[in-house]
Amino acid sequence: MNEAALWDLINAGRERMNIAQRRLWDVIGIDPEQWTHRSSAGDDQRIWVVALVGRSVISYNEFEYGFDRSHFVRYGEIAELGWGQADLEVAIQHVLNEMERGHRTAPTVSEPRPGTYPSRG
Repeated sequence: MNEAALWDLINAGRERMNIAQRRLWDVIGIDPEQWTHRSSAGDDQRIWVVALVGRSVISYNEFEYGFDRSHFVRYGEIAELGWGQADLEVAIQHVLNEMERGHRTAPTVSEPRPGTYPSRG
């Protein structure tokens, strides 16, 4: 995915956010950056990161077509990639829920999102 298409997703998600979600987004959101994630097969993947939350990020997973939380140990390197398919405002709501309850409430694996997706082959 190119940066312009990602910005379209970010802007659409921001438009759908309620006021609490938008306030949090305005604090944690960053201009998209490509970070590295080493897959279990040993190859490096480039992942778009759009927000920083403590030792985690909100990233766009173009393999799952959605946003999710991923963990990092070193800035620029994702240690554990999230596999969710959330819209941006849903990923932000999960952070709000976590702040309110004191523990993660978002699923670590998402339900399949129906739709037609481009072939990767």
